[in-house]
Amino acid sequence: MSLQSTMLLLGTFCVACGVTALLMPWVMWLSERRGWVQQPGGRRLHARPTSNIGGVAIYGGFVAALLLTFAFEPLLPRSGFERLRLLLLLAGGTLIFLVMWRDDIVELPPLPKFIAQIAAALIAVGPYLWDHTRYPDIEGRLTEARGIVLTAFKFPFIDQISLWNLSPWLAIIATVFWIGWMTNTINWSDGIDGLAGGVSLIAALALALNALRQPQPQITIALLPLALAGASAGFLLFNFPPARIFMGDCGAEFLGYVLGVSAIIGGAKLATVLLVLGVPILDVIWLIISRILSGRSPAQGGRDHLHLRLRDLGFTPRQVVLFYYALSASFGLIGIVSVAPAVKLVALGVLSIIVVIVIGYAMRRTAVAS
Repeated sequence: MSLQSTMLLLGTFCVACGVTALLMPWVMWLSERRGWVQQPGGRRLHARPTSNIGGVAIYGGFVAALLLTFAFEPLLPRSGFERLRLLLLLAGGTLIFLVMWRDDIVELPPLPKFIAQIAAALIAVGPYLWDHTRYPDIEGRLTEARGIVLTAFKFPFIDQISLWNLSPWLAIIATVFWIGWMTNTINWSDGIDGLAGGVSLIAALALALNALRQPQPQITIALLPLALAGASAGFLLFNFPPARIFMGDCGAEFLGYVLGVSAIIGGAKLATVLLVLGVPILDVIWLIISRILSGRSPAQGGRDHLHLRLRDLGFTPRQVVLFYYALSASFGLIGIVSVAPAVKLVALGVLSIIVVIVIGYAMRRTAVAS
């Protein structure tokens, strides 16, 4: 990789980080003027009213950096398909951001938010909704689609499963499910200072490194997660415990949406994201199952999230987020190194065992404490 490419990659990260950090004081000032703050009390442990729309700065930093990358095209040309995907990402991400910003201000009921998530995922799919044609890539292979589509993925010990060979609609359904799942995973993990922003930063860096480690480095592909990583880093400067601002749903769901799309655009790097976000993903699965079995709505809030149980056990917010960071980074490295699929499967199994043990321990201790 040339020095020029390296500078463009670093520049994208730095612009996203810098713009996000510069916007943050303005967002906090605006929040105080408009009353867009979370009051202490209940499940909220912060000591004073705190802005809950930090996602405005995250969105601004990410979009500024991504738009800047279009100026790089004379040096790093993109295909028409990749350019379309980025525009679809911006359109769908903007919809999620605006609806969830409204939710942060007036607290919308679940249905409009669910509709917005589905609509944003369908926007990402784009023209592939009606144009199921496969187009040739630069090597003449029929691997391109007009949209962001999860076309195939691999299982250990099994050949690659091609979803669009089975059915174009199966590929569309899988895409919508994946993007929605990632959107909600990051949102549900946003319950303690520094957690959602930190794991998003690690996941985005893992996706960027994965793209750059390919036999033919995917430099333009890496620009997307690097923009997201920079925005996350700029936000963490103000959100690492003790937080001076919260990202809100407009930030958390936007981060999850972009991560989900980035994993698809980067060549279905789902295993990387699953490993990096293994702890919050397994926590979400556990919560859904346990709440349904206890007769509660999965969307209902509560202190049964793993990070909140650990907080109730006396661990400090910094200790909790550093535990999450360590697991995310460790298993993220497994996701990007060149190892056999079976090794990644074993790693995911080990991660699952660790998380289940920690969840069981936290549930038992908090039950005794209560």
